[in-house]
Amino acid sequence: MKRHVMWLVPVLACGGKTEQRGDDGGVSMTGLTGASITGASATDATEGDASGTGNSSNSASGDSTAASSADGGPKFDVHIEGFCAMRDAGVYCSDNRAIECDGAGMEVDQEDCTPDLCLPGTGCVVCLDGQFTCMSNKVMQCDTNGVAHWVTVETCDPASGQGCDLASGSCQPLAPVGTDVPTGEYFQFADFHTGATVFTGGYDVDSYDDKLYVLNYSNAIDVYQVTLLDSDGDGQLEPNQHPNNPDAMGPIEERTIAFVETIPTFGTPSISSSELLALDDRLYIGGSQLTENVLGVGTSVVTSPPGWLGWFAHVGYDDVHGVWYASNEGNRRVMQYDATDNSWGIAFYYPPLAGDHMDGMEVVTQPSTGIPYVYVSDMTSDFIGQYRLDPEQGWVQENLFSYFGTAGVVVEGMGFGALNHFWATGGESVYELGGGDLAEFTDPPG
Repeated sequence: MKRHVMWLVPVLACGGKTEQRGDDGGVSMTGLTGASITGASATDATEGDASGTGNSSNSASGDSTAASSADGGPKFDVHIEGFCAMRDAGVYCSDNRAIECDGAGMEVDQEDCTPDLCLPGTGCVVCLDGQFTCMSNKVMQCDTNGVAHWVTVETCDPASGQGCDLASGSCQPLAPVGTDVPTGEYFQFADFHTGATVFTGGYDVDSYDDKLYVLNYSNAIDVYQVTLLDSDGDGQLEPNQHPNNPDAMGPIEERTIAFVETIPTFGTPSISSSELLALDDRLYIGGSQLTENVLGVGTSVVTSPPGWLGWFAHVGYDDVHGVWYASNEGNRRVMQYDATDNSWGIAFYYPPLAGDHMDGMEVVTQPSTGIPYVYVSDMTSDFIGQYRLDPEQGWVQENLFSYFGTAGVVVEGMGFGALNHFWATGGESVYELGGGDLAEFTDPPG
């Protein structure tokens, strides 16, 4: 689980999207760079996009030509018709892809620079001259002497509430980001209670594919399979359909859950304060350590929290940039991990939303854009805050979603997965949340 910084040579062949799975199928921390996190650019050679990757859209020609796929999304094929027809030989940037033209109207090659940057005339680079980024407890700046790379210019003291301030490129005391004013809403769907369903209770939850993983009262993990039924008989499965959802109005389609198995206790969990992260062949759990369990193989410790952090009550993983996030119940703050030096720092604080403490955090990548968002919740499910790492401003509150008709429902853990929805536990129930304005950020295109 160690992550090694790989300084990418600024030529066309560099900077393609890093594989997020290792040879054993797990999350890979290899080949990731600070540029994957954010950057405030001191140059306008690239135009920052919402992902925080500094997406380059102003190539030497100012063109961002791209073909369209059958489903209306962007399609990037070698030899995009006409792209190089009127261009001299060189490397151009289009939608953060480096495209090399031969000067005779033909495309030589192209590379997707995400999560890094495309620099016209050069290709994919890890960062731009003068650019700042925040990583864990460090303020970093791009050094373009030789191969572009990040260097630490200041180390912050998170124990005193200090963190990286992107706007100033320095360590500063951090204040809460955002407001408690809702900008959108979403809905509750299934609600599986103990006694009335096969759900036997528990705290902390995550999901992968159609499975729910719930930390039960014995600190073991119960696995349930979720099935969506065509209960309205129209021949379609409609997970976002809800009587109050203007984008998918109609009766809520029935869901069922079936018990699959119980995975024995591992790691250092504590009931109601040790969140799970599930993948296809492994689980991670918080506690006094962040522990990985490769199913059928064994467990290992990923990292331990420093004294000022204390406990991993909630964990999330940015699979675009390969970065762990964590939080605990005592403070409304999200922490960020840098595996290169095993350090934790404060990413951002958020304002009080509902209840008296934080009790949910998840990282979800928007399928249509590849932008990762950090979602936070207090102990009651009145709101979920959506946060994004902006390349110029640092952390911003993108949205604050309010629940429709579920105010006051207890959150003791929050995950994302089945039916492209969030799932939360409250001890005696596990329930499903999504649709509405939130669907824009969680549903696949089309």
